[in-house]
Amino acid sequence: MPIKQITDRLDWENFQSTQKWMQFSQSWVWGEFLKSLGRDVKRFALLDDQGQWLCALQAEYRKRSMGLGYWNVPRGPLFSTHLDADCYREVLTDFIMQLHERKSLPKSLFWRFEPLIKAKSLERLLPPRFLRAPALSPAATLLLDLHKTEEELLAGMHQKTRYNIKVALKHEVTIRTTNHPQDFERFLKLMATTAERNEIVQHDDSYMAKSYYTLAAAHMARLRVAEINGAMIAANMEIKYGNTVTYLYGASSNKMRHVMAPYLLQWEAIKEAKNDGADLYDFWGINLENVASPLYKKSWEGITRFKLGWGGERVELIGTWDLPFNFLLYRLAFFKRLMKPY
Repeated sequence: MPIKQITDRLDWENFQSTQKWMQFSQSWVWGEFLKSLGRDVKRFALLDDQGQWLCALQAEYRKRSMGLGYWNVPRGPLFSTHLDADCYREVLTDFIMQLHERKSLPKSLFWRFEPLIKAKSLERLLPPRFLRAPALSPAATLLLDLHKTEEELLAGMHQKTRYNIKVALKHEVTIRTTNHPQDFERFLKLMATTAERNEIVQHDDSYMAKSYYTLAAAHMARLRVAEINGAMIAANMEIKYGNTVTYLYGASSNKMRHVMAPYLLQWEAIKEAKNDGADLYDFWGINLENVASPLYKKSWEGITRFKLGWGGERVELIGTWDLPFNFLLYRLAFFKRLMKPY
């Protein structure tokens, strides 16, 4: 099974469009955004004997001290929808070994993967020698099926969620989408407020701005804001990629929380995603059900309750995994903190 470096955007996006749950972090545009940050980005596909794609990945090379860099594959690789799951292990093993032996790629201490495989499939689908790593992309999320009617979506919500939508309407919260730079600056301030309140770490403003404007230029990102009398009290950043709309960031003010603006904001986002013809609305990240899991985050408890209130399918993935090519050096690097890949 040969591998091929993909340099044609149309070929890449044609394969991505076959996925039932499309991942923006494997989109061509996201790769170009990473390039704008100075990162080396490569795209490869593993082919069968007839030239059909079996598996594909977009990887970014992350340099670290003393030359101990690694390749990161966010929410990938992705497998052909025609490939039987029992073949994943063989295909992934072949793909990885060929990539590792490719002389044109920078030498790497390890590869980091986030295969789009549900957690229950872990034992039989992962190749040996993989080591669990702290999650980069969320290991669990909530997916709404947008083929349902609005009435069915409302019926699937928690009663409190439906009630809070009505509260926001009663207080005459208004919702609009925008791409104005001043609105984005206000959104960043709300993000800082939210991060402090929830004790979470956010990307810096330059990263947020560059990612937003790169994706917005490709008609993938949109900013949705909730206001009262012109004052922004909540805002969401959404990414539409093919059949999936992802609720990537949400922010809200410490003021006027009683008007429940985030609920109406989210409901309008879901309705627009449905009207745009998307199949799935991805809430992007929630906690795992297992509180004892090392991937469980105390700081995510509030946002997880909020998201679960919308109904939908709770999806837990196998998470983030490393494949070291020099196990002793890999362990030594982390022990001495010569690099910080997490």
